[in-house]
Amino acid sequence: MKPFLVFMCPKCRNFTNAPVGQKRRRCSYCGTIIDISKAASAIFDTPETASLAVKEFNASRGGDEFERAVEKSRERILALLPKQRVSAEEISSGNDRARPPGMRKRLMKLLHSEASTRPCSLDRIEELCPDYGLDWKWVEGQLENLSNDGTLVFPRPWSVQLVATDRLPKSKEIVTKDVTNEILEILQLSEEMTSVNDIKEKLSEKGISENSIETSLEKLMQKGEIFEPKSGFVSLV
Repeated sequence: MKPFLVFMCPKCRNFTNAPVGQKRRRCSYCGTIIDISKAASAIFDTPETASLAVKEFNASRGGDEFERAVEKSRERILALLPKQRVSAEEISSGNDRARPPGMRKRLMKLLHSEASTRPCSLDRIEELCPDYGLDWKWVEGQLENLSNDGTLVFPRPWSVQLVATDRLPKSKEIVTKDVTNEILEILQLSEEMTSVNDIKEKLSEKGISENSIETSLEKLMQKGEIFEPKSGFVSLV
């Protein structure tokens, strides 16, 4: 079984995890795309132990326990992760360069090619950016915006997929309902972490839209009332 890394989001400072080998993932709490390779990380042998550590570190806000875990994991992580290569483009001025026109159009072309029929990893999107004349830091922000307006989703925190927008009403016409209380009731009745799909199934039986459920889940994560112990599952803090 692949080991997992536990690390902190640099923006909201909440802890989360990802399998070793993933370079980036979306923060479950604030939506920021985290560069895992630049984050201090602690390694755990299973997703279950990593999920438990996430809960403990979030409860204590990290502190000495996380620092000790990072130090203990340092040599093992260095042995597992590939060495970073710095390109000439990264050394140069980067964001200061004039961007060629049509960046948004080229990004959407990339996404339609790689993420329209199946999820595509963030690492793959980053890898293809030079082929489309795109700057990754700009793309990061665009992916977050596209997620916020419903154009794409994160099936897993480290992958994206375009939504079939031609089959859906325009985002301005989508009416969302706050179902945070309903979600909390479901989690309170469960002694263990609960599948997001199970929550969607229970609430959809009451006529609640998937968009309302996802929006409410995101709201609870941002408020710190629930967390994601592993991909596709949530639990009370």
